[in-house]
Amino acid sequence: MTEASNSGLSMDEVNSAIAAAIAGIPTNFVNGGTSMTIADLLTNFPAGSGNNGKYARISNLFNGTSTSAAGGIDDIVRCRFDVANAVYRWVPQREAWNMSVTPTGGTVNLIPLVYPPTVRLAGTLLGNLTVTPSATNAYIGQRFTVIQNGVLGLFVSSITGLLGSNITLLGNTGQGLESTSGGWVKANP
Repeated sequence: MTEASNSGLSMDEVNSAIAAAIAGIPTNFVNGGTSMTIADLLTNFPAGSGNNGKYARISNLFNGTSTSAAGGIDDIVRCRFDVANAVYRWVPQREAWNMSVTPTGGTVNLIPLVYPPTVRLAGTLLGNLTVTPSATNAYIGQRFTVIQNGVLGLFVSSITGLLGSNITLLGNTGQGLESTSGGWVKANP
C-alpha cells in the first residue's frame, strides 16, 4: 500500500484563501455589516429563516426608549432559531450590560434588545411604578435583573406579567426574571 502525501497549500494559495475569507465576511452580516438601529433591523431584516445565523451591527443596542444611534451601545446581534417556540430571534452576542432608568411612576416595558439584562430603577417615585417584561424578541433563558433604589416614597414598584404571581420590589432590592417557553417567571436575582 502506498502512502498518499499532501504537500499543503502554496503561499499564494494561502494568501488567496485569506483574501477570499476576508471578502466573504460581510455576507455573514445583514446590510453588508453597516451599523443600523434596532428599529431598522427589525423593520428591514426581520428575524427569520433567511437571516438565520447572520449577524447585524446595532448602533443603539440596550438604548432604552431613545431611537438615537448616539444614545446606545454599538454591538453585534445574531439571528437564531428558538426551537421550543419555533420562532427566530435576534440575540445579543454579549449581554454584560446594565443601565439606569429614572421613571417617576407609570409603566416600564422591558423589551429585549432595547433594555439590557440589568436595569436599575433610579430616582424618586411620584406615583406607583409597574415594570413588565415583554415577549417581543425574548428567547428561552433570557434574563433581566431589575434593581430598585431606596427612594420609593409612599409609592409601590411592582413587576407584572409573570407566570405565577406579580412581585413588589422594596427599596434597595433586586429581582431576577427569566424567559421560559410559557413566558416570564421569577428567577434568582
